[in-house]
Amino acid sequence: MTKFEDFDWEELPDEAKEAAEALGYTEDMWDEDEEPDEVDKYWKELTKEQQEAAKVLGYDETSWNSS
Repeated sequence: MTKFEDFDWEELPDEAKEAAEALGYTEDMWDEDEEPDEVDKYWKELTKEQQEAAKVLGYDETSWNSS
């Protein structure tokens, strides 16, 4: 579980919204618990920007790869 998993989009701080968007989320996807294709990638396949975005949302390499 990440630190923003139970938040609706409107409850997310701006930094978390920007991070989610960098990973391919839209407001509708986030609120409907839909996942963008990027979440199927392994950590090492993410760009540095996407890795930083994932960290903002509470992930590290281990938790990302096991989610």
